Amino acid sequence: MSRHQVLIIDDEKVQAAILQEILTSEGIGVTALSDSAKALELVKEVDFDLVVTDLRMPRIGGLELLRSMKTLKPSLTVIVMTAYGTIETAVQAMREGAYDYVTKPFSKDEFVMTVKRAFKSIEMENENRYLKGELGLKYQAGNILGKSQAMQNVLRMVRRVSSDDKATILITGETGTGKSVVARTIHYNSARKEEPFVEVNCAAIPEGLLESEFFGHEKGAFTGATAHRVGRFELADRGTLFLDEVAEMNGQLQGKFLHVVETRAFERVGGTKTVKVDVRIIAATNRDLQEEVRTGRFRGDLFYRLNVIPIHLPPLRERLEDIPILVEHFLEKFRQEGRRHVQISPEATQKLMEYDYPGNVRELENLLERAVILCDGGIISPDELYLMPKEKSVSAEPSPRTFKMVGRQAIENAEKGVILEALRRHHWNKSRVAEELQIDYKTLRLKIKRYEIDREY
Repeated sequence: MSRHQVLIIDDEKVQAAILQEILTSEGIGVTALSDSAKALELVKEVDFDLVVTDLRMPRIGGLELLRSMKTLKPSLTVIVMTAYGTIETAVQAMREGAYDYVTKPFSKDEFVMTVKRAFKSIEMENENRYLKGELGLKYQAGNILGKSQAMQNVLRMVRRVSSDDKATILITGETGTGKSVVARTIHYNSARKEEPFVEVNCAAIPEGLLESEFFGHEKGAFTGATAHRVGRFELADRGTLFLDEVAEMNGQLQGKFLHVVETRAFERVGGTKTVKVDVRIIAATNRDLQEEVRTGRFRGDLFYRLNVIPIHLPPLRERLEDIPILVEHFLEKFRQEGRRHVQISPEATQKLMEYDYPGNVRELENLLERAVILCDGGIISPDELYLMPKEKSVSAEPSPRTFKMVGRQAIENAEKGVILEALRRHHWNKSRVAEELQIDYKTLRLKIKRYEIDREY
């Protein structure tokens, strides 16, 4: 039996009966009526997937009936039937929201093909609606995990900015801290959630193509532009445009982008027509944009336009108390994906809380996935975590070091110094130190242990 239910409306009873028989022979559930007023009442009571209606009928005409049905149920799919001489009326019906029209006289095959095409469109729309619903559940604000004060502050900010879908947002944080997740969470909890979320990774697009990627281009605008192309701004109209690694834009594009941020209007590459869009812009970067502005690598005026609402995601090493929650989340995620059902030992969890996570949350997820695959039994032991060895600040023999390694060591040395100074100032009262440094008490204890800070007597 068909999953779809069709209502046929035609004041000619014989014609309605013929159409009903055609669709019934295809295994489609059909109700046929010759009275448009009764049909309208039935639409109020029954959830039809598709309505096929004649345009010229007594009492309530086809156009009036279409308007009434779409008012009652805006998502209802309607096909109109019209005589050859009244195609203009059919075109008007399309403007009023009809899916398609067929011109009388039409063949059985043409009618069935039009109906099945409508079914396919309905199924795609239902699938899109389902996927949007799933995304909405996945990116609920409450799914931003972390009991640390830093992540609770992020969560509060996400909830506030989600209720305002106009302001531009700048998300900062190291690679792997979850900037994309936060951007999507804001979108799917805002009034724009039914509209597109379009992501552009500015670091992944060749510099010469960024402008075309953002604004689109006209046919013949440059060598290789063989057709008109819609840019990301237009694709995101009424929705959200997420610019990841925004600091990777070159200076020339930054100037053009500033104009679009200010006006929400632009011209396609090679075009002269101004295109206006309604987009919310969320940008993200793992760089210090204020430092980029100071050195002249990023425009100050663009920075201030993007930095209307700043959200900073702390690195995982600064919120170690969140690790047990994240561990359980990822293990459950793997279970739902059909992976092995494993647990983690307290000793392994403790080992995870003593690691410094240069790759942040993304690294934690990856090493847990590896542990799930490689562990021998049903419990992950410390030896099955395969953590990267800690970098040594001093070694007997010189070894090659990258800028990233040097920078991380400098950060650790600075952190150790700040903690030690605060401990001395507060006579080793850890509660006061944690409050002053705005970190969780448990995180402070773990850092004292990791940096091997001993109390001075």
